[in-house]
Amino acid sequence: MPRDLLVIVPSRGRPGNVARFVRAVAATSTAQTDIVFGFDNDDPDLQKSIGAAHSAQVPVIVVTGPRKGLGAWTNELALEFAGDYTALASFGDDHVPQTHGWDKLLLGAIDGMGGTGIAYPNDGIRDDIGEAWVMSADIVRALGWMCEPALKHWWVDEVITVIGREADCLAYLPDVTVRHNHPAAGRGQFDATYWEAFEGVAADKKAYETWRAERMAADVATVRVLCDRK
Repeated sequence: MPRDLLVIVPSRGRPGNVARFVRAVAATSTAQTDIVFGFDNDDPDLQKSIGAAHSAQVPVIVVTGPRKGLGAWTNELALEFAGDYTALASFGDDHVPQTHGWDKLLLGAIDGMGGTGIAYPNDGIRDDIGEAWVMSADIVRALGWMCEPALKHWWVDEVITVIGREADCLAYLPDVTVRHNHPAAGRGQFDATYWEAFEGVAADKKAYETWRAERMAADVATVRVLCDRK
């Protein structure tokens, strides 16, 4: 039998965030929830991050490999483990689950849609898109990805929100808090990982616009078929 939820967390250069994340999940999760971290082999803080990943009593998988960004790491891990879990989550290492049972509540929202769907919590920054989200694994398998492959970092959450909304299988849970400690919201400090991500904004914006024009309709149709079968 598959376990309930795998939370996918790419991370680079942030062992402190990794330790904070695993502590928060250990303190608040109530479902069969595991974490998988994707760490770059060339990360100077690799060994510290691996140690931090195992610093709390929560099931953790650590995968290391050639340097990749958020989108590529998320897709690699989602496709590897999609057959082992009912649902997958895409979180950043700067997210912090706060609501007790957040995982069971988000999974319950998907169950309420027939078992196929996307649910996202209140991250304290935006409520119009899911900057962190939980997705039923059948959607990942049907699309062949969890983050639109043409995007490295930006607009991946926008793509998922658009697909969920257009396929009528999207749930927002305002009372479930997974705080996003992003410096753009005055939470934390910018570091090299953030600045590297910002360098890709223009390319990702163009790729997002191309997706909307050329592939959005087909991706929505793929997910709508899954939802209509329920």
